[in-house]
Amino acid sequence: MTPTGEHPPPSPPPPNLLTPFSTSPTQFYRITFPAYVQPSQQLTLSITYHILSTLQPLPALIEQNDKQYLLHTFSTFAPSCYPTSKQKTKLKFPTAEIPDYTSDPERQGSTFTYGPYDNIPAGAEQEASVRYEFTKPLIHATLLERDVEVSQWGGNLATEERYWLTNRGANLKNQFSRVAWAASQYYNPPTSAIKELKVPLKIGSLDPYYTDDIGNVSTSRFRSNIKEANLELKPRYPVFGGWKYSFRIGWDANLKDSLRKLKAGDGYILKVPFLEGPKMAEGVSYEKVEVRVILPEGATNVKFETAVPLVADEILSHKTFMDTLGRTMLKLTAMNVVDVSRDQDLIVSLKSPYLPSPKSCVLLISTPPGLLR
Repeated sequence: MTPTGEHPPPSPPPPNLLTPFSTSPTQFYRITFPAYVQPSQQLTLSITYHILSTLQPLPALIEQNDKQYLLHTFSTFAPSCYPTSKQKTKLKFPTAEIPDYTSDPERQGSTFTYGPYDNIPAGAEQEASVRYEFTKPLIHATLLERDVEVSQWGGNLATEERYWLTNRGANLKNQFSRVAWAASQYYNPPTSAIKELKVPLKIGSLDPYYTDDIGNVSTSRFRSNIKEANLELKPRYPVFGGWKYSFRIGWDANLKDSLRKLKAGDGYILKVPFLEGPKMAEGVSYEKVEVRVILPEGATNVKFETAVPLVADEILSHKTFMDTLGRTMLKLTAMNVVDVSRDQDLIVSLKSPYLPSPKSCVLLISTPPGLLR
């Protein structure tokens, strides 16, 4: 923040994420205000952040039809590198069934309030824990590989996503019973297993597919109309805590809905979601996300913009059937992503000739002499 009474010369906006200290697990962010804060002026900041891998099932082993309880351990003080004169922490849980908690909060239904606290020093922590009922799966993808392929000549935008899913919920105490599972589906009780995934797609999406390591998975349903396009998936088996399931989904879309040609020159702007995939009420977290945007052969001057924090970006060459030089590919890598990133766009600008290159034309019309006999 700019000291009052002193205005430094303007400078270009710095990057959001600063390199954390090597001895500290804390990451520091720099926030750039649209205008200088004047003397005696106050400014309110609303900061949203997500903490991953903090929920622990307790007990860690449950029966197949038991309720699941999670333990959340946290600090009642908000993390801050500044002294705080007054603070209050409020937690809202998805259920009012909360059998155990510490630090004696003020409780109103499913909402806990800690504080108010006065004159908290910088970096102070005060540990508290809450154990609450949550009989839903803890869906986590250790890896998501997402390919977005632009077919400029065919007017198609092909998307494929490959998932390595796991359930971080409580493990089964005894062996899984298929009979008990089939019987429970008649009254559809809450379960800690992943039994379905709902994937909302952009309106106009078509030709979806759903496969896994065995082959095509027929337990899927695709509903598409002028108002929505939803792909509903059911794994081959319910994914209980500690279990894993890998699969791939894909679909096509009309390229004109995502690609725009600039008025001058041979420039294009491509706008696609950074993340699509399952949208569940309990949320989905991703340990690593790799997004590959495969552009037409000969695409140059590739630039991109996204609000999702990245750890790496590369421009590579990707060869597919009938390519000569290889297609330009933009590869982006992000870590510790949550499905809120579904609302973030990836904007790619590029230059590409409108017609196929002469080399591609020659390759298509050339025929080996032996085949003409």
